[in-house]
Amino acid sequence: MYEIGSEFNLEKAVRRDDFISIYSDLAQRGSKNIEFLRCGRDAIGFVADDIIAKNKGLKHVFIPALSCDSMVKPFEVRGMEVSYYKIEENLCIAKDALFDRIEEVMGGTSESEAFAVLIMNFFGIADTDEISDGLKKSFPNALIIEDVTHILMEPESFLFEKDRADYYVGSIRKWLGIPDGAFAISNTEFVMGALTGETDFTALRMQALTEKTEYLDNGDSELKTHFRELLSEAEDSLSDGLDPYHMSDVSADYLSDIDLYRISDRRRANYRNLYKKLESLPLCGKAFRLLPEIPVNGNSEGYKYTPFMLPIVLDIEFMRRSAITDDGKNITRDGFEKRLALRGIYAPVLWPIAEEGAAICYNAKGFSENMLAFWIDQRYSRFDMENIVDILGDELSRM
Repeated sequence: MYEIGSEFNLEKAVRRDDFISIYSDLAQRGSKNIEFLRCGRDAIGFVADDIIAKNKGLKHVFIPALSCDSMVKPFEVRGMEVSYYKIEENLCIAKDALFDRIEEVMGGTSESEAFAVLIMNFFGIADTDEISDGLKKSFPNALIIEDVTHILMEPESFLFEKDRADYYVGSIRKWLGIPDGAFAISNTEFVMGALTGETDFTALRMQALTEKTEYLDNGDSELKTHFRELLSEAEDSLSDGLDPYHMSDVSADYLSDIDLYRISDRRRANYRNLYKKLESLPLCGKAFRLLPEIPVNGNSEGYKYTPFMLPIVLDIEFMRRSAITDDGKNITRDGFEKRLALRGIYAPVLWPIAEEGAAICYNAKGFSENMLAFWIDQRYSRFDMENIVDILGDELSRM
């Protein structure tokens, strides 16, 4: 069954790399402690528990306005007060606005009262080094949590930076076909451990990934409906990170035998090809815009980070004004996403954000309402990237 995007299915690698050992060894070399958890929100919850245990009375956390529930809920369910801060139109953190926000919320206590700040390098194009350096200098009691999900394949870029952040979290399962998997890293030893044992989340996702493999082989639409229901049930089974679980043995076993070189190489090639093809479309810069490309290393021609996905931002108003069909004149981001999906191109929409986040940051609201992200991962080839561009261009012209 030909599709580009959506949930992964189970695959077996040819080349052998042990992801768990690589990350564990690098963390140890960087004098850090690592725990492998079930999912990203469990990792954030695990870190939140550690922060609270080590800093009695800490109750404030600052989070980018462009944050989904799984980044926010683990703090809220623990009684922490969440304050949102602004991001720029290129997804970078608005440094001055963040510092002003901290002063506004914390009042005159910012120098004495500990608080947490979650930062993130969105899609590998929103570098956080300057932010973390500035936070440490201006707010010595700030505890920095960096979500490295989007730059997960380059652990060397952050694990050896002692003062970059106090904690790191990342979701592994967003990158490949495993039922669960995430990590939490700390500069100091974790106070508590995570829960162990089988969970509905892992069992449901394992069944769903298996059924997707069967669906790709035979195209059974009923099977597709069922595995998508299982994935929804799995997400609903999570407790917003309130009870963090260790990663399952089945995922750990899979991660001990994967082809990391192929994953990185294929993603880089697909990203490069897709970016250039999108850039060449006549309606690029009109119906949609590309965000800055991932920067290259200073000493090579390769990207600094292995790409996670490739986002575009639709200009819905332009699309409506230039449309010649009734459907086009009333198009929405979600409606356009469905048009692509009907043709086998799954470009997930960015998550809805909290009303408070949308109110405080115009850019975050715009991304939440107008962004699509294309899959460029190891399942696909240059041919698939060309299909994405052809279908995107065709759908834009049809309106």
